[in-house]
Amino acid sequence: MSSNTADLLPRARIRLAALELFGQQGFDRTTIRQIASRAGVSPGLVIHHFGSKKELKEACDAHALEVFRQKSVYLQESGPMPSLQSFLDDNPELWTVANYLVQELRAGGETAQQAYDLFCSYSEEMVTRAADAGMLVLPEDRQAAIALMTTWSIGVLVLGDLFARRLGGERLDDPEVMRRYSSVVIELLSTGVFTESYASLLRSVIHPTTG
Repeated sequence: MSSNTADLLPRARIRLAALELFGQQGFDRTTIRQIASRAGVSPGLVIHHFGSKKELKEACDAHALEVFRQKSVYLQESGPMPSLQSFLDDNPELWTVANYLVQELRAGGETAQQAYDLFCSYSEEMVTRAADAGMLVLPEDRQAAIALMTTWSIGVLVLGDLFARRLGGERLDDPEVMRRYSSVVIELLSTGVFTESYASLLRSVIHPTTG
């Protein structure tokens, strides 16, 4: 739980408990009673502050998106590849928010679209800074490249635990998992996987000459 005094108030504890439970087991499987128990309050107090489970979820949606907006300053100033481990160490609440948004992305809907667009905008900011610094070169279709890289990153979050276990860990933020993940990303994005002759063949299929 955050060390911020405001977050020790009942309303903030309820919101945090809802974020955790919605992120772990989804909206439909989570009850007001479960949220109240985790927050250490009565079910009646949950209703008093938020009116209903649906309205509580709407408050969680707004809070989760705002947390990522507030972190944009760090992402903008951190360079092209911030340290995920140090970022999470400094902002432990982000795992709760990330798990929540992953559930939203799986479910689809308005919040999923807002989250995806937000992630794309952050990716574009970081990629633009890196390109301006001469650290990378983007394909001609810049928007498609940014959307694809964002989708890859979200996919790692959605499947993070499965990915980690495949590499002998338990969570995506396990140090050895992160080391292997980062290393292979650098290798794939710097040297690629296609030979030039095969890439040329694929381009000819995608962009056939006419006449």
